[in-house]
Amino acid sequence: MPPQYPIRAVSKITGIAVDTLRAWERRYQAVTPNRGDRGRVYSDADVQRLLLIQGALDRGHAIGQVAALQNAELQNLLRDPLAPSRSSRSNTSQNAVPRELDSLMAAIESFDYGQINEELNRLALLLSPAGLVYEVVLPVMKLAGENWENGTFPIAQEHMFSACVRSLLGSLVRLQRPANGAPRLLFTTPANEMHEFGILSAALLAVAQDFPVAYLGPSLPARETLLAAAGCDPQAVVLGIMQTNVTPAMCADLQQIASELPEDIELWMGGSGAVNAANGIARRGTVLLESLPDFEQHLSRLKRIQARQGAL
Repeated sequence: MPPQYPIRAVSKITGIAVDTLRAWERRYQAVTPNRGDRGRVYSDADVQRLLLIQGALDRGHAIGQVAALQNAELQNLLRDPLAPSRSSRSNTSQNAVPRELDSLMAAIESFDYGQINEELNRLALLLSPAGLVYEVVLPVMKLAGENWENGTFPIAQEHMFSACVRSLLGSLVRLQRPANGAPRLLFTTPANEMHEFGILSAALLAVAQDFPVAYLGPSLPARETLLAAAGCDPQAVVLGIMQTNVTPAMCADLQQIASELPEDIELWMGGSGAVNAANGIARRGTVLLESLPDFEQHLSRLKRIQARQGAL
């Protein structure tokens, strides 16, 4: 029989309050759970749809607009990390940023480390960790990439912003109270891959969903990644890979990680170079992440596994 979840388990998996779940069903027919002896019971498909709807709301769409959409339409909304936010801000040019980020961008451009941290901490108080990723980190990352290519954004500014986001992640981890037995995730990039915005963003999203994280930063050799995995016993090792850095040496390192990583640890790879870098890896438990929303879907899959195991 396919697994079924009571409403409180679904609330824990999705982060949606029980009262909100009931309201979405009553007012919008967002999902139609079955009725069991102990009340509403939800299927895996129901949980998946609720996660898609919540993802759309996190990006600024209203429940009345998205509740009737098909799952494929919701997935299309989630593929754009710069979807309109709740404040209906606009982005009229390639290098424009939301007005709310003007102070942050000014601090980055002036190399004001203290002001960058102050702005990030202020935004962290106003936004959820997911909102911080999708409304702050990703827009700044996109702008940094564009301006670095045209020479108006020195790479030193990118490194400074990365350091500040890393510090913020550390603060969130220190405040974290993960559930007992929650799956741990390990984040790093292969040797000579210095871009860490992707794994930083993913780690923030994992912390937001109460996962313990081991964040090792960028450019870790294969042997060190394997030693770290042996030491912290994660449910998954998450690697970020940019297309411009995919080399034969990196592919060889990934093959080593895939072949020597214990079978019960999944290997997740994301970023523009993940598909090419993973070419030839046939290891069971290897996941190619298409986007951060896709990463969030796999976090939810781990939660469902945990919920089923806890029910045994």
